Amino acid sequence: MQNRILLISLIVCGLFFISSCGMFGGDVDMEEGLYRITYKTEITGMPFPIPPFTLSQCLTKDNPVPDQSSKNQECKITNMQKSGDTVTWKMECTQRGGSMQASGTMTFKGDSLEGKTQMNMGPDAGNRVITTYMKGKRVGPCG
Repeated sequence: MQNRILLISLIVCGLFFISSCGMFGGDVDMEEGLYRITYKTEITGMPFPIPPFTLSQCLTKDNPVPDQSSKNQECKITNMQKSGDTVTWKMECTQRGGSMQASGTMTFKGDSLEGKTQMNMGPDAGNRVITTYMKGKRVGPCG
């Protein structure tokens, strides 16, 4: 049970780590506003499925990647690039028990987005890979 709680905590922390911090220029094909984003997570070797969950966040052209930072880990983007309407990034996160590497991609189409992150857990978490799929839709203005 404790391993399950730890693993779910790691998943949630991993999902809350992405922050664009204005690290790339230019505009993506997106409407600024409040987005409702559904996250579906798969973990290698996990004996049970993780239920999808939905979060809402204000996204702008300056910060188009959902801010998913966590107080339980320190993450830094080591490489972020934009090509057309797609943003890609690499990130390293450290927390108790070691470090994790992640990469992600997100594509915008006006008032919608689709993306994916992949996090490689360290040996303390069984070297599992967490893949998270994101799908979002603008639901209104920020506010």
